[in-house]
Amino acid sequence: MPGKTISAYTNEETARLVEHLAKVEQRKPSQIAAAALALYARLPGEAHSTLRSLEMLGDAGEYDRMLREVTRAILEVGYHSSVRRMMPRLKQVYGTSLQTEDDIMAEAVRLTSRKVRKPNSARSRSETADAQQDAPQPRRRAR
Repeated sequence: MPGKTISAYTNEETARLVEHLAKVEQRKPSQIAAAALALYARLPGEAHSTLRSLEMLGDAGEYDRMLREVTRAILEVGYHSSVRRMMPRLKQVYGTSLQTEDDIMAEAVRLTSRKVRKPNSARSRSETADAQQDAPQPRRRAR
């Protein structure tokens, strides 16, 4: 899709944040800026004016709270979107057996559990001796 170049001036801190994000996400700074502009441009006017008001008149705590709330909303929508996409396959695999959160947690535990070894106190002497024989021996420094 053909695009259009837009220039913007920003402070040093924001420029550093964009450069860092670009490195972390392996994207160009212009791609980070384009994504931010696309989101901002689609927000309603009330959000724009409130954001500008918080930037000018609010304190850092209010601005940070706004960032946390926006982050939470984005992550929640992403989570529900993932669940919606996975549901057909989950129903195919599990049928109707996962009805409650307890059912889901029990299945998660079952899928991630490993065979648990007995604690040392419950081992017999022969098991302990076998385990010690199989354990790697420390290397000694050559002199």
